[in-house]
Amino acid sequence: MNERFVVFPNLPAGSVSRVIVSDRYPALCEGLAEYGIAVTAARRLADISGAEAYHADMSICHIGGNDFYVSPGLDADFYTELESLGAVLHYTSARPTAKKPCLNICLSGESAVCNTCTADPTLLEALKHRRFRLLHTNQGYTKCSAAVVGRDAVITADPSVYRICSDAGMDVLRICAGGIALDGYEYGFIGGTCGKLSRDTLAFCGDIRQHRDYDNIRTFAGNHGVYLLSLCGGQLYDIGGILPVCEMDKNTDEALYNSE
Repeated sequence: MNERFVVFPNLPAGSVSRVIVSDRYPALCEGLAEYGIAVTAARRLADISGAEAYHADMSICHIGGNDFYVSPGLDADFYTELESLGAVLHYTSARPTAKKPCLNICLSGESAVCNTCTADPTLLEALKHRRFRLLHTNQGYTKCSAAVVGRDAVITADPSVYRICSDAGMDVLRICAGGIALDGYEYGFIGGTCGKLSRDTLAFCGDIRQHRDYDNIRTFAGNHGVYLLSLCGGQLYDIGGILPVCEMDKNTDEALYNSE
């Protein structure tokens, strides 16, 4: 089997072999290592204070294949590591800030859910070129706010994200807010706790069974053929998401996968 970049953003078809994630949570990194998954550590954003400065969903957006949009001003070794894998890096015109999280876009299937006023213009043009449909919401942190379960299928506690996705015909589970830890805040968000490690596995930082909506989450994921995996114990923790970057190519029929 050969390693390749994940073809469809956030939706690996094979077993994930590398992720981008904050390395400030050792238990999570140890859990990933147990599954043989390499970690590329997200780097600190100088213009953002607090825990989210290290969040992958703030500093990078994978739009499919070897194309990545990244913030300028990160440590040079981060760019070098990705380029050594064969990644093509595109830089945003400005650095992400708390008020303008320009890379925090939720990509699920054909849909790009984002605040088009705060998203990076060059990234939006690239998404249009790739024929994503742009779904505008006033929520600027859509990647934090929505967990991608399948093609055009997400979980969120955010009412605006739920509304825009539902109106667009996506399959959406709305859960209650809270029950997720995030340093410096009352609570974090479901999208920031997780990421897919294979076509049928959605992995979490923390024990997903502790969430009060666990039964509904499990049922919703099961309806999409997805199993829930807790990579470490304790309360769910918003770590800026687990971004699947590379996967093992099992000669998946991409045309079939894209047509589901």
